[in-house]
Amino acid sequence: MSLNAALKLLIEEYPKAALLPFKGNEVAEFIRKEIPEYVSEITGKNDRYLVEGSPGKGNWAYVPWVAVLDRFITETVQDGYYVVYLVKEDFSGIYLSLNQGVTTVQNQYGSGAKDALRVRASDYLARLGNSVGGYIKGPIDLAVTQKSKLGPLYEVGSVCSLFYSAENIPNDEVLKNDLLNILDVYLILTSKENQLFNSNELEDDEAGLEYENLKKVRTHKRIERNKKLAEKVKKLQGYTCEACGFNFEKEYGEIGKGFIEAHHLTPIHKLEGDKVALDPVKDFSVLCANCHRMIHKSEFVSEVNEFRAKYIVKKS
Repeated sequence: MSLNAALKLLIEEYPKAALLPFKGNEVAEFIRKEIPEYVSEITGKNDRYLVEGSPGKGNWAYVPWVAVLDRFITETVQDGYYVVYLVKEDFSGIYLSLNQGVTTVQNQYGSGAKDALRVRASDYLARLGNSVGGYIKGPIDLAVTQKSKLGPLYEVGSVCSLFYSAENIPNDEVLKNDLLNILDVYLILTSKENQLFNSNELEDDEAGLEYENLKKVRTHKRIERNKKLAEKVKKLQGYTCEACGFNFEKEYGEIGKGFIEAHHLTPIHKLEGDKVALDPVKDFSVLCANCHRMIHKSEFVSEVNEFRAKYIVKKS
């Protein structure tokens, strides 16, 4: 089945499925598993992206969705921002939207959540500038009713979007290009965030770098600071520094138990923002805080053995 056929099936079958029990429903499983697979094929099964679909939790959602999350921004639809297919509540069409996680905002701002989402969307649009030419800018119309709790927040949380009417879902080639293009916009916004945060607080190994290298260094560090990924690396590789052999638990006892840092080995010059290696065994090493900081200052960012030979063994 193609993505075109999958989206048509979603729009046609969901209203009928929503009249049936939720648990074990085939349409619900189709949204959770099969549609994300079609979307993942388009993204090239890039480890950077997490693709999820939801017909609801426990009960049918009024606005079902399929989302593409950049792991460097968020790993949950409740937070951050991401690309998402949002079906209109009346099933007259579907939006492909660069949108925001509304649950965290709702928890933070309560009745002011809509205003907060509008302000954030405007800020993101300002950062993107001319990159959003041709897109619907700002709020979308999901035809929500009073029953929908999250739908109105998704409407105002939209940064930019495309709309496909139910009678005119594009062919697979157009859908593919549209998805890849809006993922490019997503990536641009991510890089703009890298510029915005810590712009006046360069770390030691960033001083004097040109913008392009600085952006790649920060992308590299963002990979390392991905909490869930870092935990996988540590669990699989252990807690002893691969450069100097230091073990925090042996030195400090209980307070050092489980402490080590994950270091991403992909050479910085290869970080183009597209395919990013995230295998917790092949693409990472574990380093103590000292070695981790020093390897970023050295010429051996992706070569732990060479770093160890020059700076650890030679010194010994």
